[in-house]
Amino acid sequence: MKKEKKEEAFPWKKVVVVAVGVLFVAMMIISAMGMSWLQSFRTVRVNDSVTIDFTLWDAGGGPVLTSDTALYQAALSRGYLSFLAEPLTVRAGYIGSPAYTGVQAENYYVSQSGEAIRFGILGQELDELDAAVLGMKAGDKKTVNFLFSDPLLITLKENEYTAMGGNFTRAGIGDLVPIGISENPIIREDDFQTTPQNSVLRIAVIVNKTADALEVQHRYPSADIMVRTLQ
Repeated sequence: MKKEKKEEAFPWKKVVVVAVGVLFVAMMIISAMGMSWLQSFRTVRVNDSVTIDFTLWDAGGGPVLTSDTALYQAALSRGYLSFLAEPLTVRAGYIGSPAYTGVQAENYYVSQSGEAIRFGILGQELDELDAAVLGMKAGDKKTVNFLFSDPLLITLKENEYTAMGGNFTRAGIGDLVPIGISENPIIREDDFQTTPQNSVLRIAVIVNKTADALEVQHRYPSADIMVRTLQ
């Protein structure tokens, strides 16, 4: 007579032990990662401090100021006057930035003297970048078309342009001109040696030329941004 085979109960206890072990390992991994991984799941809110990679594009389509090293080096190889900066931290949704903010920047040729360069980002530009990051997440990219109405035109008389080191006769429309913005004027008719206070650099382009003056514009139409971190 054959003995009946005894049915073995499902090993629930072993399954529970294994499940608890896997959960413990998962929790240890998440704990080691910290809370930064949660940033990828939430969007930027008003007053968040947001660090972005950015590129300011000039009217000619050149990257005049960027935190992208590869883009900066490519611009240099083409002989373009581009400046490299660190990623920028903005305050989401904030309106009312100062007239300009100077960020540390470098250019291979200009920086050879060892002099630190402070490139100016205008308050209008910062306000629009502050607004643009709202609703974005870490890793998101966006092109920001600046909408403020100020054309940012400056007239340089022949003697002022010459005092800056320029050759007025050879200057033509489309030429790039480094200009300074400061609390005190960098160039005055009665004193070309005025020392600027808190001055910042901008790169302008000649848009008009008359017999004795140049009209230059330092308005940048757009910026590309990518959110790195937010808090």
